[in-house]
Amino acid sequence: MSTGSAVIAHYTEIGLKGRNRSYFERILASNIERSLEGAGSTQTKLIPGRVLIRLPEEADHNELASRLTKVFGLSGFSFANELVKPSLEDLAAGAIELGKTQTFESFQVRARRGHSSFPQTSQTINEFVGQAVKDASGKRVDLSNADWTCHIELVTDRAYMYSEKHSGPGGLPVGSSGRVMALLSGGIDSPVAGWQIAKRGALVDFVHFHGQPYSDPSSARQASRLALHLKPWLIKSKLWMVPFGEIQSEIVTTAPQHLRIVLYRRFMMRIAEALARREGAEALVTGESLGQVASQTLPNLTATDQVVETMPVLRPLVGHDKLEIEAIAKRIGTYEISIAPHQDCCVLFVPRQVTTAAKPSQLAEAEARLDVEGLVEKGVANAAT
Repeated sequence: MSTGSAVIAHYTEIGLKGRNRSYFERILASNIERSLEGAGSTQTKLIPGRVLIRLPEEADHNELASRLTKVFGLSGFSFANELVKPSLEDLAAGAIELGKTQTFESFQVRARRGHSSFPQTSQTINEFVGQAVKDASGKRVDLSNADWTCHIELVTDRAYMYSEKHSGPGGLPVGSSGRVMALLSGGIDSPVAGWQIAKRGALVDFVHFHGQPYSDPSSARQASRLALHLKPWLIKSKLWMVPFGEIQSEIVTTAPQHLRIVLYRRFMMRIAEALARREGAEALVTGESLGQVASQTLPNLTATDQVVETMPVLRPLVGHDKLEIEAIAKRIGTYEISIAPHQDCCVLFVPRQVTTAAKPSQLAEAEARLDVEGLVEKGVANAAT
């Protein structure tokens, strides 16, 4: 028998993937390796139903935990002692040693066998190890409300023993569901939408429209901060910056005031779609929530979708209210960034009234006065990372 420091990581949704399960497992293992780059000489290995991460002696558990909580696909993980080809006596000795690191008056032992060659049943292990810990510590067994739980997982010819469970973010591993282009403002909703769609396994690139040269660079700085904050979850991501002020100016000189916001959105969607096609993305993502503001009514959402010709528009927050979105933003750490003052491009040339039901004929008439193709080409040509 030998022991070593390791992380035993679990997934849930991936386990339901049937014949495609190995595809998702490989991506998850690769993402874990990317997440832990620079954190020491860790080694990641797929084992039945789990991911094993072997750690160097000098590993910083707090740093590793911080990184692993941002790996989509993981439902949870634990820092564990690894026992090779253990006997019942080895398991009991390991539990007694683990118990010395805990403060408890009551305890329980929870053993699980998965693809294991270990001959005894989980119940036999629980009873044998539990008795040994009780005799060594003098503490009582409590199977319903124990102060300490000794977890034992038996996989192939090894056992993994741990006390504490850390929660993961769940979902699917990033990169298992294609690539998307997400519109990112400096506000609260759009970074949450990008995070939510990444949780479903998509690689996410962002595009931000700023009002320069008619506004200060504060919204571009804010978008950069948000994209950087989200990057640990997204594994790899690019942020495109598109100067939109001159395009807005063109719209203002020709279009009726009440249509401006919808027209801004239509041009953003056209430019974002062109960038997405060029970058190999398969869908656009926005942070819109149905009915939250005037531009997000069903008629206006339909009007913006109509100009996207080759891909779906995904709105992961469409059924969320503002408080629900803010709660997610606070949990993932984007809220404090998003509420900092900045000049969003949509506040430029804001009309007194915004239509809640833009008519296709009105929009077509307004855009007939504009060089739509030329403005879109200009936006794409000026996009920069």
